[in-house]
Amino acid sequence: MKKLAALSLITLLLAGCAPAEELGAKEEYLIRGECSGVEVVVNFGILGKREATCVELEKEINAKELLAEAGFVTEGTGTYGDQIVCRVNNLPSATEAFEVEGQEPHLETCKDMPPAFAYWALWVKPDAESKWDYATEGVGTLTLKPGQSIGLAFSTGGATPTPN
Repeated sequence: MKKLAALSLITLLLAGCAPAEELGAKEEYLIRGECSGVEVVVNFGILGKREATCVELEKEINAKELLAEAGFVTEGTGTYGDQIVCRVNNLPSATEAFEVEGQEPHLETCKDMPPAFAYWALWVKPDAESKWDYATEGVGTLTLKPGQSIGLAFSTGGATPTPN
């Protein structure tokens, strides 16, 4: 399955559908079809594009530290700290409101729990063959080890998307 995915990606690259420069160094591991460390996937949804990387490591690491090492800076809330992710790489903006269909424009303050129509969902996979599951704890206490995956997906009402 991994080989098929890698071959499909290489075929797309050669066909010009996804130029290599769009992938960047972060997603190079996709071409190899493997991550011997922890896969990190962030689906920005309406806030931006999906990004993925592999953080090579040999021991357990705290999720917040792992995300930072992968280039994703998270911010918690005033009430819940790092147990609730409020922003990833300064998104949603603290100074610019964003719109979700059926809602008034929203400016995220990160003082308390984000609204149900616009929040970061934290996901984990225990191994490459498993499906994404909601994390049972926040980035402040969650630890990951090689072979696992962590994902964040910005949910804007309705069904919460997985990081993919």
